[in-house]
Amino acid sequence: MEIIKARVMGFCYGVKRAMKIATAAAEKNGSAVTLGPLIHNPQVVNRLEKEGVHSVKSLNDVKNKEIVIIRSHGVGPSCYNDIKCKNLTLEDATCPFVKRNQEIAKVLSHEGHQMILIGEKNHPELKSVAAWVEGKHPIIIEDMSDVDAMPQLDEAHIVIQTTFSIALAEQLIAAICRKVKKAEVHRTICQATSERQKAAQELAGKVDVMIVIGGRNSANTGRLAEVCRAAGAVTHHIETAKELRAEWFHSQDKVGITAGASTPDWIIEEVFFIMEDMGKMLEMEEQNLDYKKGDVINGEVIELFDNKAYVSFGYKTEAVLPIHEYSYPEPASLKDVLKVGDPIKAVIVNAVREDNPIYISKIKLDRLAEWDDVEAAFEKGEPVECEGIEAIKVGLLVQINSLRGFIPLSQGDLRFVHSLSNLVGKKFMAKILEVDRAKNRLVLSRKAVLESQRDEELKVIEEAYNNGDTLQGTVKKIMPYGAFVGINGVEGLLHISDISWKKIGKVEDVLQPGQVIDVKIKSYDPEKQRISFTHKECIPNPWETSIHDHDVDDVVDAKVVKILEFGAIVELDDGLTGLLHINEMTRDHNKKPSDIVAVGDVIKVRIIGIDEDRRRISFSLVEAADHDAAEDAE
Repeated sequence: MEIIKARVMGFCYGVKRAMKIATAAAEKNGSAVTLGPLIHNPQVVNRLEKEGVHSVKSLNDVKNKEIVIIRSHGVGPSCYNDIKCKNLTLEDATCPFVKRNQEIAKVLSHEGHQMILIGEKNHPELKSVAAWVEGKHPIIIEDMSDVDAMPQLDEAHIVIQTTFSIALAEQLIAAICRKVKKAEVHRTICQATSERQKAAQELAGKVDVMIVIGGRNSANTGRLAEVCRAAGAVTHHIETAKELRAEWFHSQDKVGITAGASTPDWIIEEVFFIMEDMGKMLEMEEQNLDYKKGDVINGEVIELFDNKAYVSFGYKTEAVLPIHEYSYPEPASLKDVLKVGDPIKAVIVNAVREDNPIYISKIKLDRLAEWDDVEAAFEKGEPVECEGIEAIKVGLLVQINSLRGFIPLSQGDLRFVHSLSNLVGKKFMAKILEVDRAKNRLVLSRKAVLESQRDEELKVIEEAYNNGDTLQGTVKKIMPYGAFVGINGVEGLLHISDISWKKIGKVEDVLQPGQVIDVKIKSYDPEKQRISFTHKECIPNPWETSIHDHDVDDVVDAKVVKILEFGAIVELDDGLTGLLHINEMTRDHNKKPSDIVAVGDVIKVRIIGIDEDRRRISFSLVEAADHDAAEDAE
């Protein structure tokens, strides 16, 4: 077993400084106290207790002659004032990088700027920085839901927790900047944190297993574990060597070690030496055996149960094939897919030891062929079918047959989204961006497939626009000013004025979501991918079909659709509209159109003019009334 240490790990400058201050204070005074644990490592805290450095919850627990040590995470100004008022001796072990964040928050908030703090809401460092903000309350951002909840701002200054995830911070900053007109970003993740994350990522990409050492409550150690898992390595987060398990490794493994900024060298070295002994033990055990972990065996099913099968393969003991190691998805019962006497080919998945069961996996062997398939798809640039299985902060975990892959948040959709949870449980196509069998790394993009589909769909749109073709679209959304219509995934606006030749009061009176209608493309901007549709051009134009059914002097029923200062617009049953001028409504010059008719009124009017070239009809209410009076007289 090859064990490789990360190029950067363990105590950072701020922690080393805090430890030096604490031990010096205890030596000088016989004892000292810290407000909360000096660092997030229980083993170090316990050792400091033995050296006379005790942790207290508040200043009320401090004795008069004890030295008070401000821990590396820092405190707010009120704590400093309380220490001064109580005449206590102070030693400030606040990390210089945290001090910098406190100073930025203090100065900029004093100048009247809105502060946005990115970090873990309950982390003592972030709480200490927030305490230095004056005036406006700071906006605390931990995840995308916090960004969604924040208001639109004209300006703000952004400060980041020194131990926060670099990748997540960048995503949050990008989202915040879309809600803040002028955002000033102070990239305050400390260099030590950045270097540790980069070193861990590099190492995790080269090994089979990563061991991350540090306190369970250490934020920066937790980040390291996240980074290693994202890089594709099997990752175990431990506090001490006591937690190491031999079954995590076999003699051929490459194992990486990294540690958080609050993990001391003596714990790291202990883990390293224990792992060396484990490696030697595994090598000795495997040398004395005919089979070892990773060997492919050909066997025969000799006993069968619903949840497992026993397989004979020429060794002194049979191998166990659990149901979850048969296929993905697993069958309801192994009896549905196997019978006694069936041949089976599988790989040994655990370290072979005397008197221990041997476990085999068919699915892991099948994965070798599946890796061949995804590598071929990658080379050809062909998409593969995925199924979303778990949404995480930075993207989506997917299943490709029995393989696991990852879609970054930025590659999940055509537009930026805060989460890909809507894809969990759904199957879709995605293009492979990166494939590394050795690292068990498979990165994909759904966005690339959607872009290709959109490009093809836009070609259809452009061709239809140039040729004046009629297309079928689906009403996606109703708005007060029109409707959005989709054609093969591409949406465009159908304005209310382009829906019908008739006057429309409300779009929903004519169209409903899900309705399929004929449309033509009225305008198309390929650069902005902006499309507008017309529906009325797909239905008969009454000026071309119905106008010849009307003659001058015809008396007809018309509906008032609009009141003007100088008259009213009226509409015939067939959709033809025209002007009823005020002079043709009444001979009383003191009356207004609204005094005579209202929108929605159905009135009898006489056609007094038809201009087909200009597509205008004029009506008369007065002459219609005279006509009716004449007919009554006859």
